[in-house]
Amino acid sequence: MGTKKNVCLVLISFLVLLLFGGCATLRSGGVSSVIGPHGETVTLQELERNWDAYDIYYAGVSDDGPNALFFDPKNDGKTLSGKTWEKVEDRELLPGMIDFIRNLNEFDPRLYSIVGPDHQVYGYVFSPTNEVYLKVIDGKTIYVYYVESPLHKNDVGRDTPRS
Repeated sequence: MGTKKNVCLVLISFLVLLLFGGCATLRSGGVSSVIGPHGETVTLQELERNWDAYDIYYAGVSDDGPNALFFDPKNDGKTLSGKTWEKVEDRELLPGMIDFIRNLNEFDPRLYSIVGPDHQVYGYVFSPTNEVYLKVIDGKTIYVYYVESPLHKNDVGRDTPRS
């Protein structure tokens, strides 16, 4: 009977460790890959490496602490737009911007594909939260609302959607 009890304790301890280990890793790096326009996997590293194939914009007060990034593929006949997003002009800034968002891991940063009503990929958003709001303007344009910083929630004066 003692051996059976010890086996049960070891098994329960192992299951608890697996549970804690799984919970600890769920938010450790965020999701950095999504499905691309042709069903292929697109990674954040590929977007960074091929930065000149995209118009890249950031939401935020400054480029050293962006709230989010969006990647609009050039020459695809589709457009992502946003009123208060700033264009990333310097390739040297992009790795630091990505790292800043990636390091907000308590908010679970993720790369998202922006898929239009025609089921086509219009681009990508890298955000520390899942609060990315979009509006279809026409058959070729999607408006990306300003993404608030999770660090400064409820700032006023931004173009966030109203209910």
